[in-house]
Order: sequence, then C-alpha cells, then structure tokens
Amino acid sequence: MITETVLEMHYHKPLMDLFRETFGLGSTGSINFYKYSPRRECFIGFDQAYVKTELSEAQFFQLLRAAAASSAYRLSEKFVGYFLQYKVVKEMQGRRKYTPPNIVNRPHYRAGLDTTKNINTGLSQHELLYNLNQNPGAMVYYACPMVFDRSVLYDINVNLDTLRLADLDSCPSSYTDNDNHFIYFNDAQGNPVWCSDPVDGKANSPKELAELLHTRFGQLEPAQSASELVKLLTNLQVIGLSPQSEIVRDKAAPSILPLVSEALTIVQIRGSAE
Repeated sequence: MITETVLEMHYHKPLMDLFRETFGLGSTGSINFYKYSPRRECFIGFDQAYVKTELSEAQFFQLLRAAAASSAYRLSEKFVGYFLQYKVVKEMQGRRKYTPPNIVNRPHYRAGLDTTKNINTGLSQHELLYNLNQNPGAMVYYACPMVFDRSVLYDINVNLDTLRLADLDSCPSSYTDNDNHFIYFNDAQGNPVWCSDPVDGKANSPKELAELLHTRFGQLEPAQSASELVKLLTNLQVIGLSPQSEIVRDKAAPSILPLVSEALTIVQIRGSAE
C-alpha cells in the first residue's frame, strides 16, 4: 500500500536537489532545510549531505527569534517556510457520486480531503491548512503525486513532473459541512478541480515552487523573514484555534508547529539568494 509518508520520502531528496540548483551553492547560496519530526524529536537539516541536528521545538524558536532580532553577524540568514501536505491519488476508471461534470477523461484522478474535526483542536486537517493559508505570505499546497504502482518508488531517478501541487489559494472553502470532499484531476498534468461543488483550481510544478521560494527570499530582509515565520507559526487566531485548547493552553510560547509538522519544511539560506 502506498502511503502519504512513503510518497513524501520518495520526493524529498529530488525536491531538495532542485532547491539547491535554484538557490545555488557556495558562500553566496548555502542552504539548510529543517523538517520537524512528527514525533517532535528533532529537526533534520540538509546541506549537501543529510545532517541530523538535535533541535527541540523550543530551541528552534530561539533560533528564529534570535534571527528576527539579529545583530550584524546574523543579518545574512533568511528563513522561508512552506507546507506540502501529501495525498494519495487514486486512478479512477469511471464516474462516482462526487465526480464533477467537467471531469470527463478515463482514467481520471482523485485525492480525498480530511474534513473530519480533530477532537483535541476542533479543526479538521483541511480546515487547519485552509485557515493557515489565510496568513499573508503563507505557501500551502496539497502535494498530489501521480504514482499508482509501487515499483515506481524504487526508481533511482525520481520524476518530479509526476508531482502536482494543488494551491490552497485556489481552494474555495474550508469545507465544514460534514460532507465528503475531494481534489479531482482530469489528467495527470492538469489543474485540480475542488469539489463536492466543483471549482476549478490551480496546481504548480515543483520547479514553480522553487522559483516562488527564490522570489520570496529576494523580497524579504533577513530579520523580516524570521519575524514573519515566527508569526506564521504562532498565529492561533488565524487558524481558528482557541488559546484555551488543550494542545496549547499550558505552553509558555504556544505554536501551531505540532499541528503542521507533517507538512512543514523550512528553508534557511545563508548569504544572497541570487
């Protein structure tokens, strides 16, 4: 069985290689990638080789806050976070109850959205991601790999063109109606259709994501980039989470990091992004 975690592992290294190629290497383009562990054990940094660094959640926020109030020797470092929530895409041979009228190809492709509210947060996965995307500058996507055979997972050269990133900017709703909701694709390289009430959406390629990140690095000053990332990860109101929720109420510095760890990757660049 192909799972979301397996798909994320399959695409992670080629995505990192693409970002390295986009940002450049050496003294003017040295990059780190921080991936928060779902078990909250560590961050994993990537810079030429895989390097495991034992940073707790508190230590990581200290790093970000120090950068946000940086002195001269830290002014070359910038941070940008993006969110890829992987989904298993199914190849559909025929029409079903929720198939939109404008999906006409056979086969076509469908990924289910998680709209069941979590008992601890009162939010579904989709509602959390949709609300998170309302933050100015947030980059939130459903990663929809067009992979339908386990043998593809053993390929040495991973084809990034098989990964479609459905942009939450084009999603029409947080879907709190207790109905089933899906992302449909007419073809493997097409744009998404959000449903049950069909709305045409937009999908990016991994290369387009890399270019968007590159642009963000160019637009932000180092201290501003760190400050915006801290705000993004601590803005409980925007995502609709009460400060009295059990998951955050006893924390000195509440954050949404444990809720989005599965999807979040943070890019840190030292030196110019050009």
